[in-house]
Amino acid sequence: MDNCSFFRPGRKTLNLVLWIPLLAGGLMACSSSKQLLINQNALQQCLANQDTHLKQQEEQQRELVASLGALQQQLAEQQKVLESEPRVIEKQTTRVVCPSPVSPPAPKVPPAETPVVDKQIVGLQEQVLLTGLNIIMPTRINTNVANSVLDARNIQLFERNSDEWVRFTVYNPETKEPHVLERKRLRFQNVTTASATTERRPVVEMRFTVGKLTQKGEFVLADRSTSEFPLLIGRNLLRDVMLVDVSGNNLAPVQRIEEPAPKAQP
Repeated sequence: MDNCSFFRPGRKTLNLVLWIPLLAGGLMACSSSKQLLINQNALQQCLANQDTHLKQQEEQQRELVASLGALQQQLAEQQKVLESEPRVIEKQTTRVVCPSPVSPPAPKVPPAETPVVDKQIVGLQEQVLLTGLNIIMPTRINTNVANSVLDARNIQLFERNSDEWVRFTVYNPETKEPHVLERKRLRFQNVTTASATTERRPVVEMRFTVGKLTQKGEFVLADRSTSEFPLLIGRNLLRDVMLVDVSGNNLAPVQRIEEPAPKAQP
């Protein structure tokens, strides 16, 4: 018997041999498709995450720009407040300078003229005269407050010739004598009290004298009976006419101007 003819595969065997490569190829193709689908899903998820991250960064940038704009506006408002505040003379310290070696006398030079200051220099505490009433008020000078305040009691609003007026009592700190005054109300001013509440107070015009300066000014009427200083002068009266020397007190001596006290109008 010929060795070559010992094994002869049948038709079924040949068919099976032919199908095996095809099945293997199909399985590989199916596996590749699944892997491609997985990679595609992962890529889409990655892109979605990046898009979300970019949106978050854009939102943070918008918030940062808004915060910077608000900060710039706040700085501009603070700059306006600083520019509107009156000038303050700070206390100056004296420097001790050692004498220099003796040198030949220099030619005499005429002294320079001292500049004339047209503003009244005041300290942190002054004695202010209410002109026309001949009342001297212990006064606190405060550059940190915007409005000036006068100690007034028994404040009453009434109407005269279709205008709103205010009747109030001012006490002489020296004699405790009451003076009933009537002034036309200019407006109302919100004032924060010691209990942190806000009250509307009338504002009137009064004539006063400090040092050599006599002028009219707006005062908020409020009860200051518990304060050491019945009169408070703020920036509205200091601006452009007074300079504050924070190192001294009573730098503007009182100069009484005898004037008859105004009578209350009927």
